[in-house]
Amino acid sequence: MKIDRSYGNYEKESYKPTPTVDAPTVKAAQSTVELATIKLSDTAQKIRQTHPAETKNAEKIAAIKKAIQEGTYQVSAKEIADSMWQEMKEK
Repeated sequence: MKIDRSYGNYEKESYKPTPTVDAPTVKAAQSTVELATIKLSDTAQKIRQTHPAETKNAEKIAAIKKAIQEGTYQVSAKEIADSMWQEMKEK
């Protein structure tokens, strides 16, 4: 019985490396930024007005971000642990 290595021709063709193409370069000077104008529908404006709690949260978030940037934000491990404990007790 003769074993023929006829698969060698197929092996050479199947492993041909594909040529790579460099990604096009984008010059920063040529790019322009367009600002989008957004207009909310009447329904969206009504929904926005009926949720004043979100503005309070936004004010709290802004105050926390400012404190973090200034380096004056203090984290209280006790308060975090207490709130976690309360959540666990409720469930």
